[in-house]
Amino acid sequence: MNNKLNWFSVAFMYVGAIIGAGFASGREIWQFFGVFREKAIWGIGLAAVLLVLLGMMISYIAGSLNTCDMGKIVVPFGNKKAGDVMGYFMAFIIYTVIITMSSAGGAFAYEQFGISKAIGGLVIVLMVIFTVLGNFDRVSKVFRIVMPLLFIVIIAASILVILNPIEQTAAVEPIKPSPMAPNFIFAALVYIAYNSIGTIPIIAETALKANSKKTAILGSGLGGLLLAAMAMLLMFALAKDPAFSNSLSLPMLGFSMRLGKTFNLIYAVVLFFAIYSAATSTFYGYSTKLKPGKHKPYIIVITALLGFVCGLLGFKRIVSYIFPIEGYIGFVILIMMIINFIYIFGKEKKIFNGR
Repeated sequence: MNNKLNWFSVAFMYVGAIIGAGFASGREIWQFFGVFREKAIWGIGLAAVLLVLLGMMISYIAGSLNTCDMGKIVVPFGNKKAGDVMGYFMAFIIYTVIITMSSAGGAFAYEQFGISKAIGGLVIVLMVIFTVLGNFDRVSKVFRIVMPLLFIVIIAASILVILNPIEQTAAVEPIKPSPMAPNFIFAALVYIAYNSIGTIPIIAETALKANSKKTAILGSGLGGLLLAAMAMLLMFALAKDPAFSNSLSLPMLGFSMRLGKTFNLIYAVVLFFAIYSAATSTFYGYSTKLKPGKHKPYIIVITALLGFVCGLLGFKRIVSYIFPIEGYIGFVILIMMIINFIYIFGKEKKIFNGR
């Protein structure tokens, strides 16, 4: 095939699976790392190692088993029944991301333009429906165009905030971590566990579309490093005014407003497409568990619109409570996947040594 993915395409597919509203807006980075102030750098360092290992491990399993089925990638020892159950359970979990991203689209519309949150959420959901109905080829084409630009702008925006003098905001409320992620080590683990759920299907299919197994594994490692670099720069930017970062649903959008109208407009566009990319990648993962047939497009449309309705709950509340809850679920999934990786790696090594 002429459209096989290279290292950088694989890396940016991984980046696109994680860079959503929570990441690009700084909300996740602040909630899971920035609130710990001087310890934030250690939390992001731990997360960086785990991001790299996570991407490479998923790619290895997918390439070895030649599958992007979530259940087969997670459940060890090739247990088919357990794999089927886990696959559908994970599909339900990652389906909830459309709720989060719809809510983020609403927060974006309100904080940027002062318009109804429902409008922003609905636009995101309609774009996701259009992209996912085009299957993986359409998703990958969008990511290969959009993600390098998002990466560059987020890095540039963070550096501009760091270098510019920012007047401190008087503290309005105490800065404290979520009760479900009370220290920097546990917060980093919860962050990775939560994100692992949504990244598995997109990284797995990306691994199968790569031009080689080695490309898939190394490209995923590169994606993890790119994500870690962005997270570190965002954290330093958000630390310029902790009270300000703590008070907003989309803190980086707030910083962009303080740096000028042009900069704010550019970052607003970036944030919008970050919301769209994460919503698309995860909702696509959910759609892979739907049975093919004439009813599948209708199910995609109906469930996406249902996610929009649920997303009216509010983005900041979702990040504080739903993300950590899904992080705890992700711990179980991660442990199972690690066992599966060790099992597959050991099995392949024995086969190799026997030749």
